[in-house]
Amino acid sequence: MSDDVLSKSAQEGRLQRKTSVKGSFISTFRQVFLRHGLTMGFIALCCLLLPEASQAIAWSSSPLMSAPTYYFGFLLGLLLFFLVFLRLKGHHLTQMQLAWLSYLLFISVVEEFAFRLMLPSLLVGAMGIIPAAVLSNFLFASIHYVTLRWKFINCLGVFFGGLGLSRLLGNTEDIALVILVHWFFTFLNTPISPNRKGQAVINE
Repeated sequence: MSDDVLSKSAQEGRLQRKTSVKGSFISTFRQVFLRHGLTMGFIALCCLLLPEASQAIAWSSSPLMSAPTYYFGFLLGLLLFFLVFLRLKGHHLTQMQLAWLSYLLFISVVEEFAFRLMLPSLLVGAMGIIPAAVLSNFLFASIHYVTLRWKFINCLGVFFGGLGLSRLLGNTEDIALVILVHWFFTFLNTPISPNRKGQAVINE
């Protein structure tokens, strides 16, 4: 087996499981967006209809509203880091790559809004803050198992990572900061856009 084939197999299999023995991996940006991005976006949109939405957005976005320039500078700093990182790794800064970075920011926004802010806010009255965070992050990890066909061990990592982000939001009450942290780690996990040639590992 050639080095290229071994590299491709290792990259494709790092996060994903196949649907069957003869199944295929999710191997394009379009597949990721349609299966995972739209699912998470729809969930976040539904969360906007909840009666708790306006109050939750108000308290969690007050740091952003009080110092928007600070967060804009932080965002630009992260973007600069991403571009330098990609350049040092020998990746070309194509329109597709910039679109992938934008997608990673989008998914960070909708996932944090839905699973760290809104769902726990909805559940906390019925079960308490810790069970609400655990259940919300369990749903978050389970969606990755279904939409991106991640391996169980990777979903377990997402679950505990989500709990960490929930803790960060609870400590800071700053949803913008949590979104930027999510964007940073999601980029490190999957810095380049997926394609059919196995040149990237699939992630959200």
